[in-house]
Amino acid sequence: MYINMKLSENGEMTAFPAETPIGMCYVPFQQWETPYSENIALERGTIFPSLDLPFCGKEVSCDERK
Repeated sequence: MYINMKLSENGEMTAFPAETPIGMCYVPFQQWETPYSENIALERGTIFPSLDLPFCGKEVSCDERK
């Protein structure tokens, strides 16, 4: 495997394998669902219930989405 060398913005040399993509991502398709009503959507910050993931500021078991 060949190694490519590149000069970074701060002047340092960086090495990475040849033929390596810069980055790849996976974004699943969102399934359609009945959206929240306008008042609830404004309060929750999203119209889709599956995207309603509130930050509780504590452990993950916070389930106050009702």
